Amino acid sequence: MSSSGRGSRKRTHNGGSVAGREPHVAADRIRRAIALVNSLADEAGDEELTPSEIAEAIRDCLELDEVDRVPNVRRYLGEALDAVSDGMPADFVAMTLYAALGALREGGAG
Repeated sequence: MSSSGRGSRKRTHNGGSVAGREPHVAADRIRRAIALVNSLADEAGDEELTPSEIAEAIRDCLELDEVDRVPNVRRYLGEALDAVSDGMPADFVAMTLYAALGALREGGAG
């Protein structure tokens, strides 16, 4: 078993490599943000979602390095965050998040 290249990869808390998991994590975080926005738009659930909670979910996506490796992902996430701050309708925010997810998939990461 060769160990070449192993030292250059960051390791996650559970021992997996970031390079192999991060794209999946980025896509999952974007999907989670979309689910929050959609539940707000559908007025589903007993909990009252606030714009701050949605903005936090989007900021969680922006924390990942993967959004900088794939063209337009950071831009779409930033636009979604701005839309939440500006009080835009939930369907507009969701559409922008779907654009980020699509860009991530086109970039081969998710």
